[in-house]
Amino acid sequence: MRRRVLIVLAASFAALAGGGQAHARNDSCEAFKAFLQKNLADLSPQFVRPVVVTRGAGPANELLDLVTSKRIDGQLACDGDRFVRFEARIAMPADPALRDGFYRIQENAIRVKFGWSASRAARLIHSMTAEAADYLRGSAERGDHFVSGKVERHEGEAGDAGLIWTSADRTFSLVAYTP
Repeated sequence: MRRRVLIVLAASFAALAGGGQAHARNDSCEAFKAFLQKNLADLSPQFVRPVVVTRGAGPANELLDLVTSKRIDGQLACDGDRFVRFEARIAMPADPALRDGFYRIQENAIRVKFGWSASRAARLIHSMTAEAADYLRGSAERGDHFVSGKVERHEGEAGDAGLIWTSADRTFSLVAYTP
């Protein structure tokens, strides 16, 4: 009887520990695309196959271009249906509506890839954005040859997130964890 109580308690603690996430982390490209298309319908995100001309075997991963109704573009790399990498970019200067769309793409990409809630994803984006802006400002003040602000976060098996800011553009990237 005592052993059964311990097993039930252990299972309860395990359930409580995982209960803070909005949904499970997802490594499926199809789920990633569907989530962005559903949650960002006003941006009309579409993933299309680019025309690629290569000699030899070509790229190992399937590459899909992100096209939106705004000036936000990107690329999704998949190995079969396994998520490998996602990048989104905007050109600068950008109006507030474009920056808002870019922010929403970042937040939703983190939510689906890392399995996080909207508030947790928003906190990560806000902190990375503030750091990238500071690093960009510092780079300009130092007179660096390539003026940029780069920030990355390593989230263990969930993957990595990064921002690169320059005076010409902003790039957001997610990379899958590969053991």
